[in-house]
Amino acid sequence: MKVGGGAEYAKVAERLKLFREECPYGLIDTSMEMNGTHVIFKTRVLKDKKDETSAEATGHAIMSIKESEKQKAFEKLETVSVGRALATLGYLASGEIASGEEMQRYYEAKFEKAIEELEEVKTLKELKAFWEKYQNSGKELMELIVEKKQQLTQNDEK
Repeated sequence: MKVGGGAEYAKVAERLKLFREECPYGLIDTSMEMNGTHVIFKTRVLKDKKDETSAEATGHAIMSIKESEKQKAFEKLETVSVGRALATLGYLASGEIASGEEMQRYYEAKFEKAIEELEEVKTLKELKAFWEKYQNSGKELMELIVEKKQQLTQNDEK
């Protein structure tokens, strides 16, 4: 799956499938606790439960109890925990140990920040500096830069 910025990301379902194919004796064990204010999931992944020296990893995910009341939030939290444990064992595409949803939110926030900065650009010189900073940030941002350049060029001509 591609997330914002074009980065490759393997969904947890894809990682699970690969793990099950490569580790038929693997173990994925999740547990949950509530500490009064937060829900915490912990996942333990063992590559081969028949081998005492097998590779092992854990993943955690936490959210406020209030947030966990949203639709499917509880299930998503467990999935994040599983995804992190699998990522620690090398089951991922991008090198990022985060959920697809976390990665998408990260890129969306980065895009929003860039748009805010672009709105503050007042000259072609500032636009050039902005472009140098964000030139590899994706097609959508490049389209906005082109629009901004056209606006600034029109303003300079007046």
